[in-house]
Amino acid sequence: MNLSNRTELIQSQKLTITTQIKQSLSILNMSNLELEEEIKKEAEENPLLEVENKGEIDWEQYIKSIDDKRYDSKQYNLDNEITLENIARYEGNLYDHIKMQLGLLKLGKKERDICEYLTDCLDKDGYLAVDEAYILKELNISYVEFEQCLENIQQLEPSGIGARTLSECLLIQMDNKGLKDSILKNIIGEDLNLIGNNKFKEISKKYNISLDDCVDYIDIIKDFDPKPGRLYSNEKPYYIQPDVIVRKIDDEFQIFMNDSGGYSLSINNYYKDILKSPSYDQGAKEFVKNKLNYAAGLMRNIESRKSTILKIAEEIVKEQVDFFNKGSNYIKPMKLKYIATILGYHESTISRGINCKYMLTPFGLYEFKYFFSSSIQNENDEDVSSIKIKKLIKEIIAEENKLKPLSDDNICKELNNQGINVARRTVAKYRESMDIPSSSKRKQFGTRR
Repeated sequence: MNLSNRTELIQSQKLTITTQIKQSLSILNMSNLELEEEIKKEAEENPLLEVENKGEIDWEQYIKSIDDKRYDSKQYNLDNEITLENIARYEGNLYDHIKMQLGLLKLGKKERDICEYLTDCLDKDGYLAVDEAYILKELNISYVEFEQCLENIQQLEPSGIGARTLSECLLIQMDNKGLKDSILKNIIGEDLNLIGNNKFKEISKKYNISLDDCVDYIDIIKDFDPKPGRLYSNEKPYYIQPDVIVRKIDDEFQIFMNDSGGYSLSINNYYKDILKSPSYDQGAKEFVKNKLNYAAGLMRNIESRKSTILKIAEEIVKEQVDFFNKGSNYIKPMKLKYIATILGYHESTISRGINCKYMLTPFGLYEFKYFFSSSIQNENDEDVSSIKIKKLIKEIIAEENKLKPLSDDNICKELNNQGINVARRTVAKYRESMDIPSSSKRKQFGTRR
């Protein structure tokens, strides 16, 4: 074997993704909420970046206006006014509500401590989320003590809290309502899966009751709350802000970026002066340069994101002009590749550009993804959007006889009668994508319904 050292020159091509490119792709893919979080995070880490919240209250103007404002006592509503009291208003949660009720019960110190511990073990739906064996070991208590304290919690409001299973949750609500019925109790304890599968006849046969009586029992069960803890949830709803707004002006559609709210970014001038000043050492200047480059890159990428979103929106409006004029029944099939080709972008860029982006149209708020769909040909060899077909399926099901719901095969025939040739498996696929159950599960029972 001949072993020797030699130098070889090999030519190859590699695609290197820089940090700036990665950041650009990541920002384009973000929703407005995710972008706001990214800006907040970067502002905390980068002293050169100045962030102004466009939606913040101008407190100086507010304080000044207090002296000039005169309230009409008949029209003034405290809840509608921005006041420090309203901003600091406290909203209790499920755990505080339960502990407040525990304070009204006559409990010993140990029993109260156990009850409060169990309260902290509830999940947001009100169920006991910690294993019983762990609780017994952690608190060094007997099972009898555990059950007694759990029963104390289960008698509190909202009715159904402290349960370990769905059946137990519903049984607690049944007991709290004073309902004494052995059949109802057994259905809740043993047959919730049959209710879920719409097997009412099987339940009727099991308990030797009429179908109407079975339906009445199930109506009672449906009135119970399977997630009682949500009644005291203080989670704030997230309101979707449109990325773009489409308006018809002088018979032409105009597309605007929605810049209301959000954040305005700028570079702190103090740190720019550090680079010019000879009094600072090279280490400080290198730190400022790095942070300056990153801040400037972030601002460029945010502007690039806006530009890309606006271009995509403009092409969507051009291609889907019938939708914007007449509504969702006139939406056309459209693919990412079509927009990518027109704009000269890669499909993955378009995919990132429409991810979690929303458009406010004359017909309401729509996600960008809504306008992209596959197609099926009708009897005139015209392409029909899958979105339109889904809407037709939904309308057909909404108008069906609930006692004799249409099968996928019957829905397929109905669409064929409307000139849309679609296979039964396609109907099933579209129905399931809209979370619409099968005909057997949609069926309602009883002559009194």
